[in-house]
Amino acid sequence: MSISVTELTHRIKRHLEPSFKGITVQGEISNFKAQSSGHYYFTLKDEGSQISVSFFNAVRYKFPRIPKDGDKVILLGDITVYGPRGNYQLLACGLKFVGVGDLLLRFHQLKIEIQELGWFNKEAKKSLPEHPKTIGVITSPTGAVIQDIIHVLSRRRRNFHLILYPVKVQGEGAKEEIAQAINEMNRYNLVDVMIVGRGGGSIEDLWAFNEKIVAEAIFHSKIPIISAVGHETDFTIADFVADVRAPTPSSAAEMVCPKSVDLLERFLNLQKRLDQRMEGHLSQLQQGLDGALKHPFVRGIRILHPFIQQTDHMIDSLDFQLRSLFSNAKNRLEVLTLSIRGLEPKQIIKEQKNSLLQVEENLKNTLFQHLANQKKELEILTFRLEALDPAKKLEEWKNSLLQVEENLKNTFFQHLANQKKELEILTFRLEALDPAKKLEEWKHRFSRLIDHLKALNPKQILQRGFCIPQNKKGAILCGVEQVQDGEEIDLLFYNGTIGAHVHGIRSSLQTT
Repeated sequence: MSISVTELTHRIKRHLEPSFKGITVQGEISNFKAQSSGHYYFTLKDEGSQISVSFFNAVRYKFPRIPKDGDKVILLGDITVYGPRGNYQLLACGLKFVGVGDLLLRFHQLKIEIQELGWFNKEAKKSLPEHPKTIGVITSPTGAVIQDIIHVLSRRRRNFHLILYPVKVQGEGAKEEIAQAINEMNRYNLVDVMIVGRGGGSIEDLWAFNEKIVAEAIFHSKIPIISAVGHETDFTIADFVADVRAPTPSSAAEMVCPKSVDLLERFLNLQKRLDQRMEGHLSQLQQGLDGALKHPFVRGIRILHPFIQQTDHMIDSLDFQLRSLFSNAKNRLEVLTLSIRGLEPKQIIKEQKNSLLQVEENLKNTLFQHLANQKKELEILTFRLEALDPAKKLEEWKNSLLQVEENLKNTFFQHLANQKKELEILTFRLEALDPAKKLEEWKHRFSRLIDHLKALNPKQILQRGFCIPQNKKGAILCGVEQVQDGEEIDLLFYNGTIGAHVHGIRSSLQTT
């Protein structure tokens, strides 16, 4: 009597679970996943076997740190049978760290070794090309990685040239194939940039990218390499050696292929920056011109006002002194006239008059000498003003501004012309690599091959009134010597077969 699958699973559950209660198991964690609900799911393995582990409400336990792939642990728990999938698992309720797993230990040892070789140094990193013509991808041809990359590239650019180098990404021989692919791409200089990677997985699945042979090929590559291995939280030796690490393969595709809209926006930003620089330079020159116009030498003859005012004050002072001298002399003359009665008045007046004339002459000489000095200083100042002619300076600055404006215009238009030329060249190359044209060429060649094959089709010949004679064994009869009188044969036409009876044989060699 047969039983159902559910009944069989229940029987196994009843016999298995009571025998494995409260057991402790030691092993290495792999494929660790921490759910937002607080549950942990992972695989516990050793050299020969592995078992699935479920640790519910693990966040309630105060672990020194969250477990991760490669940790060696001791688990306390029960064996349970999960009916919907028909497999057994360890339901853990306790965890104790033992040490670092073998693979994780090898990872850290290799990381230290390669770091000492200088393969992680920033000086060894190559920059990615801004506009790569050909993109190389080294990954599995059947995985989702290549599909994701093609999808992103198709969305960001209409035409692109991609070369896929198919390799194994895990298991025996994977590291040799990956290293060989990198070396071959460099040997024949097939691409401008390479994406090397695979999808996510356990530390064992990603181990091919932790091998020294792969790291060495990446380091010695002359072509820039983007490492896109696993998910964002996965790190491999290839990530540290590569020129750029991408968190996912899709991100790597976005790095190598800027959007056409981004290129246009960049060009417009360059044009805007050039305009701003030109306007800023012109504004700076305009400010210098405004400052020059405010200079005392440029504001006109007002610079002479202090000198003119000083001269006027001096003339007034001399006039006052002259009048004072005449007044004093007049008073003295009157006093002398009253006091000296015994002297000849005419003689006294003559002496006083001569004295006054001498004073007047001295004052005039002093005044004229001061005026001569002022005139000389004024001539020197006038000469200096003519040398610093504001009109000439303005003309020089104006010519300089015009020259700067002309140079800026020439530079701007030359930059625009270069950008336009590069854009035309890029457009021409993209059109030359247009998949639609290639597909049309291949369709035309395929159509001609079909026509050629149709022309060689025996049925086409039979439709023109010919037939193929065959004996009863199906052998084709090529001459009359293969047929005997009275023999039954078949005549194969394009639309069927006719049975015939041979009656009389006539050779063409006898009808001469």
